[in-house]
This record gives sequence, structure tokens and C-alpha cells, in this order.
Amino acid sequence: MPVKYNNCMQKEPRNDNAEMRVQDAHEPVETDTTFLASELTRVVDLSRLTREFDEGLTPLRDVGQMRAVQREILLNARQAGSIDTMFQNHAVIFEDPVHRLHDRIVKGDQDQPIGHNFLVNATMFIDAQYPWALDLDAAILARTGRNIRDHIAHGDFQSKDKLLTDITENPGPEMIKVMAVYLAGRSLIGEQYLRENYGEILERTKGDVFALIQQIAVSTGLRTDMIERVAAQIHRTTFGSFDHLAGLVTSQDTGAMGDYRIGSLRIEVQFEGSVRSPGLRTEADALGVIAHELVHASSAQYESRCGLQMHRQGMQANEGMTEYLAQLATRSPGILTAPSGSSRVSHDVPYSVSVLAILSLHKQYLAGTNRHFEALFNAYHGDIRDQSKLESALDAFYTLHGDIRQM
Repeated sequence: MPVKYNNCMQKEPRNDNAEMRVQDAHEPVETDTTFLASELTRVVDLSRLTREFDEGLTPLRDVGQMRAVQREILLNARQAGSIDTMFQNHAVIFEDPVHRLHDRIVKGDQDQPIGHNFLVNATMFIDAQYPWALDLDAAILARTGRNIRDHIAHGDFQSKDKLLTDITENPGPEMIKVMAVYLAGRSLIGEQYLRENYGEILERTKGDVFALIQQIAVSTGLRTDMIERVAAQIHRTTFGSFDHLAGLVTSQDTGAMGDYRIGSLRIEVQFEGSVRSPGLRTEADALGVIAHELVHASSAQYESRCGLQMHRQGMQANEGMTEYLAQLATRSPGILTAPSGSSRVSHDVPYSVSVLAILSLHKQYLAGTNRHFEALFNAYHGDIRDQSKLESALDAFYTLHGDIRQM
């Protein structure tokens, strides 16, 4: 999930049925701690995520919403010269990403001139002489009488949006084949871009994140098979496609600096600044973002469950635990300790109030006051079956969160 900054939460008192419901100002649904605890304690197939990742069935986060195996099939077919045969036997592999691009154009957020961006982006791949980009340029020339550069030079934003809308709405077999392979190629390049800029930080941070989780797990009694699953998911985590057509890729508007796609083991480091003036993150910023998203990936279980968040409930508890562990894994740059031993969390830390609440519960746990942190940490990694114990821990977190916000 995206790294963002702290949001306001409103807390309602427990009702006669002993339920606590909390609502974050930016959450689409309220969190019911009784329901959430019941869902988080259900037994599920914890091997599914790594198995599907290894089989290439998890999403790449590109605008065509392709799976890794689908991208591989398309690019291999282009290289082997077997596109026509593949299309004849498996047309849906080509059609699906083109249809999804069309849906993004006509139904997605109108946050950017997508037709203009698509064509300008394509010129970079054409200049680099990628065969799949040259194929697209030739196909657009054959269909419209103009190549991509001509459309950029002679069209306004609306005409370029209309061009891309028309091409993807009624593409015809040849354009479908060319466009699908193009989307596969640009997706791979987007992934490689992130790897080239942040790959060394990612690999270095993997060891730090796992060492931290393993260290805490010793005290909380996290099961060995759960620790092994954490190791396997961290090891596999990679970058997703850096695709500006799928959504904004800078911190402008949202405040997000990075993202983890649930159910994919794929993370993203977003540009600093705005779409008009984007820039790479500093190494320190990239380290913090990557650590946060790696912790998310380590706790993911399947498409609707990541850590303490499920069915869009539990966001603050989940983000608080995630950023707290990320802070510890990166030597706690945002957790400040006074000579007296008291601690506070810098306001610059994403989800700072939630992090402080988790920090406080961890200190209470280490002091033997209660075991709420143990329940939250183990549940975060899928290892708790005591629903009442987890519900009490969630209630304690959200109560403390509300108290801190009012201070």
C-alpha cells in the first residue's frame, strides 16, 4: 500500500455489543475490530502468494494489468516471430491488455492527458530502437497516415486522447497484436528502470528487514513456518512496472512516495515532486520507502489480506505496524529518544500517530504490562487464532491512537 502521511481518525466508543468501530477520514469504510479480528484469525493457504508469484500469475501493476507470464509470452512470441500463430490460438492474451488500456482512457481517473503522455512516452522507446516500439509507430502510420511524432507535433491534448481512444476501441487484429506487445515491452522497461535506480538499495534492505522481523519474532513466539514464509516473500519481492499511465507516479497530490501492490510481491518507488517537474528520490528517502514496502510484502497473504488490513479495514493499525518495523529496520531515523528514556515520533514519519501507538504498545509489552503488541505482531504475519485476544489488542491500539491524536 502507498506510503502516505498521517490522516485524521475519529473514534467511536464501544457499544452494548462490545464492538469498537473506528473511521479514518481517508478510509472508504470504517473498521469494526470484532469483524476484523474474526477475519484475521481465519486459517488460509499461506503458500499461495509465493506459489503464484513463481508461476508468473501475480500482477505487474502496468496499465494493461498483465501477469508476468503473459508479458513473457508476448515478448517471446515477438522475438521468435510466432505472433500470428500465438494470436490465432490464444487471442485473449493479446486482447485483454488492450481492452484494459482502453478502460483506463475512458473510465479511469482524468488526472493526466493520457493520449499525449502515451505518445510522448513512445518516442523514447522509438529513439532507443526497440522493435516493439518501431512496430507500433509503423502501425499508427499505416492506420492514420501520420507517425507518432507527427501526431505529437500537430495535435492538441484532446485530439491525442481521441486517437488513443479510437485505436483501442476498434483496434482490429493487427493493431491488437502490435499494441499488446508494445504494452508488454514498455512494462518490462519500466520495471528495469526502477531496478537500475534502486535495485542495490532493495537488495541491501531485504536483509535488514528480515533480520529485524526475525529478532522480534523470537520474543513474540512467531511460528517457524511463518518466519520462513516472511523470508521467502522478502526474497522474491521485486519492482513492478513504473507505469505513468496506470496512475500518477509522483508524490504530487497524494503525498505517496511509494507503493506495494497487494497480492503481487511488487513494489514501487515514486518520483519526487510533480508530473511537470519529477525527480528521483534521494538515497535516504528511497531507503525509507523501500523498507516500508518490503515490510508490507513480508506480511501479505493473498489479494485482499496484507498484515492487519483486510477488506480495506484496519488501515491505521496495519500502516502503524508497517512503518514502525520499517523504522527499526533502518535504524529508527524518525524515532527520537530523550535522555530520560522517553520516545517520540517525528511528524515527518508517515503515519506518525499510528507509529507512536505501536511503539507505546511494544514498550508496554517489553515491560510486561500487557501482550497486545505480541498479538498484533503475530497476527500481522498470519499467526494468531485467538480472536478475543486479537480484538482486545486492536481495541487497545485504536484507543491509544485516539488518545494520542487528542494530546
